[in-house]
Amino acid sequence: MGDEMGRRATAGASRGHTAAALVVILAMTFMEILDGTIVNVALPSMQQELGVDMASIQWVASIYSIVTCAALLVFGRLGDMYGKVRIFQVGVALFTAGSALCALSGTFGMLVVARAVQSLGGAASLANNQGIITETFPTSRGRALGLVATFTALGAMCGPTLGGLIVASLPWEFIFIINLPIGVISFAVGLKVLRNHRPARRPSFDALGTALLIPAILAIFFAITLMERGVTPLTVGMLAGGAALLAAFVVVENHATSPLVTLGVFRDVRFVIDLVNMALVFLAMSAYTFIFPYYLQEARGIGAGAAGLIMACYPLVNSIVGPISGAVSDKVGCEKPTLVGQVIYTCGLAIMGFVALDTSLFVLIPCIMFTSLGSAIFQAPNNSMVMGHAPEGSLGFVGSLGNLMRYLGQAVGITAGSALLYGGMSSSIGYPVTSYVAGRPDVFMDGMHLAFHVLALIVGASVVLALVREWLGYRERRARSSAR
Repeated sequence: MGDEMGRRATAGASRGHTAAALVVILAMTFMEILDGTIVNVALPSMQQELGVDMASIQWVASIYSIVTCAALLVFGRLGDMYGKVRIFQVGVALFTAGSALCALSGTFGMLVVARAVQSLGGAASLANNQGIITETFPTSRGRALGLVATFTALGAMCGPTLGGLIVASLPWEFIFIINLPIGVISFAVGLKVLRNHRPARRPSFDALGTALLIPAILAIFFAITLMERGVTPLTVGMLAGGAALLAAFVVVENHATSPLVTLGVFRDVRFVIDLVNMALVFLAMSAYTFIFPYYLQEARGIGAGAAGLIMACYPLVNSIVGPISGAVSDKVGCEKPTLVGQVIYTCGLAIMGFVALDTSLFVLIPCIMFTSLGSAIFQAPNNSMVMGHAPEGSLGFVGSLGNLMRYLGQAVGITAGSALLYGGMSSSIGYPVTSYVAGRPDVFMDGMHLAFHVLALIVGASVVLALVREWLGYRERRARSSAR
């Protein structure tokens, strides 16, 4: 009887540690994604206090996503080499220290450097969070990844709202100060509950590949960010330079004994489709998040507080449906829930393309929630499929690659969303415009309708890719059956 009680106590303690580990990962995922968007509302206050122009202060926001993207794959590989938990914890410490430096920054230059430090920490943690989840929850991976997807969406969507509330009543430094207690507590709890798993044989670090990949990603993402203001010879040159470095990187990796990127995983067409679909859906989500606040506040004249509540319907649906979708995918497989989510999201965006200036909120809010339902159903099973392709010893790399594709989709989404919106507006009014035209909500509506319909086509293309993936899976299953 004593042995039985001991086993139950041990099992209970193990479950408690597992739950605490999940809470640590979710908390840091939420905070690190949140910090990518929370500063946007505070930029005017920062600009005034630090004495810089509007174009310069935008780099406080942009540098976070650019550095994160450049570092993700490197930290993912380091997680595979030294243990994902160790690199995750280093990331938590760096993120917390960077947040403190941001709050203490007295100059624009110091703030940008501090944001870069903060983003390095975010990259180290984000690169390994899904790998830790996959190791910790082997039988309920979909449910756990559903929670990660939910907190990722909540962080992205809640950033502007929370930032607005803080800046309205406190100095802008507090958008960074709120990270400190969460970071310190997460680090301390992580030391107790997260178990580091190091490979029996540690591969060597690919220094040459890293030296090519980081500037390639930096050049490409800098170009995408600058293209929001228009295509110039500089942006074209940066894209070409980034592409050339990527080509050199592929050549080097093909001959490396211990490559930074396991190129062999890309031979699996289904894995590539999963990654592309992730980027396409997040592209549409990012463009929607950029465009829709203008519709509510500028075109319809709804106040910022009420607009924030309406926008909150999107993350609310994600927070409820995401874990359910993940749990369902654990039982029925990931392919069908992913496809259902993509179809719903395509239809939702198409419907949003017919929203009018006088559409009742009783109609508008259900349309928002229906659109959000599609992305919520999609994310968890898609993440699970991506992680399911990870070869042994490459969970960190594959997890970081998934996060990189999400960031790529978001970066391109803002550029594409603004190009579609302003392109439609320019066509409607008859001359080029790059901002809201005062007194002409009809012009904005023309641009928004065009943007949402094109976004629906883009996500519709991901549906076609998902059907191709289904066909490839069916063909593979049939071949295995014939071989028996």
